[in-house]
Amino acid sequence: MVQKNALEIKEKILEFFKANGPSLPVHIAKETDLSILFASAFLSELIAEKKLKYSSMKIGNSPLYFLPGQENLLENFSE
Repeated sequence: MVQKNALEIKEKILEFFKANGPSLPVHIAKETDLSILFASAFLSELIAEKKLKYSSMKIGNSPLYFLPGQENLLENFSE
């Protein structure tokens, strides 16, 4: 049961990135009703699974996370 829930959360996170482009852990936490700590853990798992990437570009202390192929959308955050 817990594994299914984790898979559903990961799918929800990936759908969020598809719809919204690069994002921060705080946005994922809000979207999934998780703490930033748990949202960051899911993001780390998705990076390990090569379903997400993260940028060296940071907003505050947080890197921007994005789907492979969304690299060009990072330009929107360069200002």
